Amino acid sequence: RKKFTLGMTVFMCLLGLPMITRGGIYVFQLMDFYAASGLSLLWCVFFQTIAICWVFGAKKFYLCIEEMIGYRVSMYWYVCWVFLAPAFMVFIFVFYFVRYSPITMGAYHYPAWGEVLGFAISLSSMLWVPGYAIYYLLSTKGSWSEVLRQGVTPVIKPRKEAVMAEEKARLT
Repeated sequence: RKKFTLGMTVFMCLLGLPMITRGGIYVFQLMDFYAASGLSLLWCVFFQTIAICWVFGAKKFYLCIEEMIGYRVSMYWYVCWVFLAPAFMVFIFVFYFVRYSPITMGAYHYPAWGEVLGFAISLSSMLWVPGYAIYYLLSTKGSWSEVLRQGVTPVIKPRKEAVMAEEKARLT
């Protein structure tokens, strides 16, 4: 664990070194524009929303929330989880590309290779979601419908203590 922590610290320090050079603000702006704010985060949240509300099930999620906080939340949240949030995310994602303008820093316009590097930074975190889905579909045996059904079925098994506590709570 100590070696891993040391390795990660050195790695992150090396990644940060370009930020403290004379052109560091340009590198920072590139990282901020393409990696930290917006598109890649929206992409991951979209798939997370789909996984929770359409694969796990919004009704199950609604009941889990009720169990956690002790009362039912408004149906407004259910509608948001299932319809409004994914629709807004798709709209924002499409609108980003429709209204895309190349990154600038004051009067400085980034070169084409900077744009390519920025999109590569974004794609480095975005491609894992559909990439794993394609890998799973191609590497799992069975028909497409069986593989898809197996892939979206949760395999969460509650701990024995949690089941016992739940049964005890129901009895009292």
